[in-house]
Amino acid sequence: MRKFLSVTVVFLLSLPATAQTSSDSFIRGVDISTTPQIRNAGGFWKENNVPDNVLNIFQRNGANYVRLRLWHTPSNGYCGLDSTLAFAREIKAKGFKFLLDIHYSDWWADPGKQTKPAAWANLSFSVLTDSIRAYTRKVFDAMKQQNTVPDMVQIGNEITGGMLWPDGKISVGGWGNFTTLLKAGIQGVKDVDTSVKIMIHIDRGGDNASCRWFFDNLKSYGVTFDVIGLSYYPWWHGSLSSMQNNLNDLATRYGKDLVIVETAYPWTTSYLNDGVNNVGFDPTKLPPGYPVTPQGQRDFLTYLIRAIRSTTNGKGIGFFYWEPAYISYPPVGSAWENFATFDFTENAFATLKAFQSIDSLSTVNVTIRANTSTLGDTLKSSGFVQVRGQVFGVSSGFFPSGEKFSWDQYSQIILKNVGGDYWEYTFKMYPADEFQFLFWAGHSSSKSTYRNLGWEGQITPYDSSLINYRLFTAGLQDTVLDLQFFNGSGTKVDQYKTPFEEKQDSVGILFRVNVAYLMKEGLFDDTTKTIQVTVRGDSAASKGVLSWTTDKIFLKKEPISVGSGSFWSGVVYFPKKEITVGTPINYKFQVTTSYFSGSETGIPNRAFNFPESDSTLFWKFFNDKNPLTGVDEEGNFVAERFVLNQNYPNPFNPVTTITYSLPSEEKVELRIFNTLGEVVQTVVNEIETAGFHSVQWNGRDQSGHAVNSGIYFMQLKTERGMQSRKMMLLK
Repeated sequence: MRKFLSVTVVFLLSLPATAQTSSDSFIRGVDISTTPQIRNAGGFWKENNVPDNVLNIFQRNGANYVRLRLWHTPSNGYCGLDSTLAFAREIKAKGFKFLLDIHYSDWWADPGKQTKPAAWANLSFSVLTDSIRAYTRKVFDAMKQQNTVPDMVQIGNEITGGMLWPDGKISVGGWGNFTTLLKAGIQGVKDVDTSVKIMIHIDRGGDNASCRWFFDNLKSYGVTFDVIGLSYYPWWHGSLSSMQNNLNDLATRYGKDLVIVETAYPWTTSYLNDGVNNVGFDPTKLPPGYPVTPQGQRDFLTYLIRAIRSTTNGKGIGFFYWEPAYISYPPVGSAWENFATFDFTENAFATLKAFQSIDSLSTVNVTIRANTSTLGDTLKSSGFVQVRGQVFGVSSGFFPSGEKFSWDQYSQIILKNVGGDYWEYTFKMYPADEFQFLFWAGHSSSKSTYRNLGWEGQITPYDSSLINYRLFTAGLQDTVLDLQFFNGSGTKVDQYKTPFEEKQDSVGILFRVNVAYLMKEGLFDDTTKTIQVTVRGDSAASKGVLSWTTDKIFLKKEPISVGSGSFWSGVVYFPKKEITVGTPINYKFQVTTSYFSGSETGIPNRAFNFPESDSTLFWKFFNDKNPLTGVDEEGNFVAERFVLNQNYPNPFNPVTTITYSLPSEEKVELRIFNTLGEVVQTVVNEIETAGFHSVQWNGRDQSGHAVNSGIYFMQLKTERGMQSRKMMLLK
């Protein structure tokens, strides 16, 4: 692939839960061909800000294979035979396996250009064929003499359209000429060592039709080889699902081992002024759920690795990340610095942890349970409750059971309704991993509940730390988390705050009713302060707690519920020892001092079976009358006030989400300040519509440079006033 070219409906998939290839043999490779040139210019690499040999950094993080390209006669000597022999000695001494990528060119060979070496420019076809075999044999003789024979070799680089043009160009000389040259290269290897695996490499990682066309023809012309190598860059080669489908088909069709021999993912859109234009990519063609951030880069690689490992019949045997150490170090500029796995200060990203083999680690089952009776919106059992957040430790971006996990809509921890307001989901974690999360609720996956764009409010975690979200650390045993109630309030609450008081002799039942119909019909006006919503019911079954004739139980208005407080709710305590579990108790809602009879009419008595412990009754519309035409309308509420919410996650690294609400259309300015009062970044500066808004800040200043760890302030300014909140960036 030519690395300096400028280039101006996909599915988010769950990861396969189990790998099919042993962790000892799976290739976790890096192509670091430019490393000697950078190193000779004085460049260096760091991990945790400590300088180290880049080979040590990769090896420590699990890389086990190195790929080096070989050019015939490069102008500066780098990637020529002498340079490659020297680096091969070093990588073999470190214990890496070695893939040699012979370009059969003096410079880049890729699908757009396969230029013959200048030394072979005027050779006849027969002499060219002999030269390829002789040159390949010479390379392997030199490798054998210094005991660095490659474990695998590519005969050509991305040779989708042929090699050694025009002689071996498929559209010019046909498959006969091309495969004759290809066989000559293969024979040159076999002349020296028959044990070396032969790879044939093309670029079309997500294009099954092109792959079939190429390898069907190779097969028909009798080319013998061991491994199919593919390049896969999603902005050029298609969706993740098309890549995985292609691998599965090729594995079945040809029975060959498969390697994604080139891949990478951008971590930033910024670049250094090093005199070299960066390789471009189309952001609209990146897979959804994988942002251009270091975390997005790590998540992409994590998914890719596990997708390869799940290939049919275990034929996916590995990957190579293309030039992860290709940093810019003058006078060596880099067109690839935004795809490298090191930042602009040469420090390694956590992306490298994706190289580590974790398949032998034990896992535990974790069941998370939520209750949405405290949501403040008309969420039904057919609604959508999602857990969003991040996981730290062995996992990052994905749980071992395969689910993607993130702070955005692509999180795949989606709770299942298990009755009424109760939701539940079971997934796997590695022991000691930390799980930070919040609940998100919607009427569907794309239609949020009306407050905070579906997000619950701030949480004080169980350990009383200063973070604003829920927390769990996995132990050594399967775990069912204590029930957690959605924080629908406007205040920060404890992680396990419950609407129930713990009473040894009582069972609490939460009743909840929506009176929006009465409000719409003008039959309910609580501004008089005399109107009340009560619960009436069977006195005998409830042991006198309820009554059909007397108001004993008064509900309270929920001040932040939908429709300016159309929900009324309250907990009623029943004597635990006097009522048998399972006893049916009839009840109805009642409105006092009303403009009508006050009773629910035209519907049968409501009923619940007495539970063993505190429980909630799924909310009801008064008289079962819904004033709206559908669930979607229930989410269409205009923001009632001008509010800047706390960012999430907080603390964060490197991206955080900021949400705010506007009661009307107005000019908005959202800025980030440091502790000196200096403007770091203007995130929003425009007229925005009424409603709820969400933006992200990537921890960078106006010039695109990453800011330091520390305290920052976000300030929302409109014509109505100004609000500020503190946030913390931790690296």
